[in-house]
Parts: sequence; C-alpha cells; structure tokens
Amino acid sequence: TGVYHFTMALMNHNAEHCGVVDEHNKARDWAEAQLHASADWGIGLSFLQAGVYLWLNFHTVHHLFPLTDFCHHPAIQSILVKTCEEFDVKYVAGHPGEIYMQMVRNFATP
Repeated sequence: TGVYHFTMALMNHNAEHCGVVDEHNKARDWAEAQLHASADWGIGLSFLQAGVYLWLNFHTVHHLFPLTDFCHHPAIQSILVKTCEEFDVKYVAGHPGEIYMQMVRNFATP
C-alpha cells in the first residue's frame, strides 16, 4: 500500500545517524556525506528478499549511484560495505525495526 511505501521512504532519512549534522559536515567528500544522510537496513539480502522492503533498504547505494538500475543494488551494497571497512569510513546499517523506531522517536522529539 501507499502507507507502507511512505513509511519505508521516511525511514531512509530519519534514522538517528541521519540527523547528526556535525558528522555530516565533517565528511571528507560528497560520497561520505551520503553515508551520513541515508539509512540502510537488511544488509546482505538478495534482490528478491529485499522486495519485502520495496528495495528501499539500499538507499545509500541509490544516493551514490542514482542512475544504476536497482537490480544491481545488492551487489553494490556488498562492495560499499567492504570499501568502507577498507578505508575506515563509518557505514551505519540497522535492523528494520530499529530504524523504524528511530524514525518514530525523531518525529516525536523535534
């Protein structure tokens, strides 16, 4: 339904780490800033498994590669996780229930 899609979309930018302006401002480049602005969950899911989240759980990948077809997002996310580890860049990903509750708390406390 539309409400489900809207909820998933709101989770993409309203996790706790998305609102930490100091971290976003300290980003060394545009790509690192995207890591601070987007929320991901369900890391490691296949393309079919991610369908339950309407494929919105790859939102950082979407920000980094907006013109790439979303069928490639699971593979790119795997590369992104490894690259962040290699270059000691913080990549935050959570459980969908956790991200949902962070979103609710963010809306409840301006």
